[in-house]
Amino acid sequence: MPALSHPFTTHHSSLPIMAHRRSLQVILDFDGTITTKDTIEPLVQSAISLQHPSLPPSQLSQTPEAEAWSNCKSQYLADLSAHYEKENHKPSDGDAVTGPIGLEREQRSLEALKDVEWASVQRVGESGIFRGFSRESFRDMGKAATADDPEGGNDRAVAVREDFPEFVLWLVKKKRAQWGVVSVNWSWRWVRGVLEAALSDVGGFNGYPVVANDVDSSTGMIIGYPLHMVCCNHLETMSNTNYHQLNRKRTHLLTTADKLLAQKITLFNFDLGFESPKPLTIYIGDSPTDLSPLLHADIGIIMNSPSSTPGALGVLINRCGYRVLPVSEYKELYCKGEAGKEAILLSRSEEHTSEL
Repeated sequence: MPALSHPFTTHHSSLPIMAHRRSLQVILDFDGTITTKDTIEPLVQSAISLQHPSLPPSQLSQTPEAEAWSNCKSQYLADLSAHYEKENHKPSDGDAVTGPIGLEREQRSLEALKDVEWASVQRVGESGIFRGFSRESFRDMGKAATADDPEGGNDRAVAVREDFPEFVLWLVKKKRAQWGVVSVNWSWRWVRGVLEAALSDVGGFNGYPVVANDVDSSTGMIIGYPLHMVCCNHLETMSNTNYHQLNRKRTHLLTTADKLLAQKITLFNFDLGFESPKPLTIYIGDSPTDLSPLLHADIGIIMNSPSSTPGALGVLINRCGYRVLPVSEYKELYCKGEAGKEAILLSRSEEHTSEL
């Protein structure tokens, strides 16, 4: 795997000996990982613009949809603040809990955000911002947003990390590599549109899986993704389960636990087309919703977000007494054959210089 000392920069260094014999399965988060920042605002602004094609950009902020979106954001931030205030006032025995137990507690705390996130997606759906759009509209909006200039003050523009296409090309050229995206974004079609536009110069997106929420084209409600769920707590039994026994249902991807389930199912569905030793799994993410998937992967790579962000991933990890190894040092650690360390958290930033 190329060293990611700069986001998605490929140095084409030789792989560790162990990795040469194993296929690679890479799952990436989308917002803030593949893109330079969150894309929910560009998604909403693109939708408002499409709702009012005759209005100049300067007047879109005066539309009912823009006012509804402003209210949605204000209520979400208020709910989030109330949640963290409640968490901070929970009784404590005074001793900091670190190590694996601390990480488990943080994961439970993140899962407690589900009610806040659920209320938010319900408000957005009921606001009518996305009502009446065709399914293809979201993909088209994603493509258009990627073509816009993010430096020109366009709030509909999306910027993909500079070297991401080269990283994908490196994966595509490998015979034993697969990749996909797992995201809490509201529209997997929007995500796919962005990726199709961003990867047009390297052969396109080519149908790699994108697992994220969806939007009902008639009601505008955010309806989740149809994950194939079998014995949610024992996903490994899927290989012994007939297809007709799978329960097809839509699952809203809102929390780190939801992304972990989506990651497991995506990995299960990967098919190289030939027999291979157990694949080396890699997860790349940037936010607290990525914590569980990062810990589940053989190698987890963190795209650092500003530490001042409430609940930032680095803050959670530090609170548990762990530090993060710079990704430029991953090769030396992995070549030691420390296969017992199921989660190796790596940072693409040189500011964090220690190991989980």
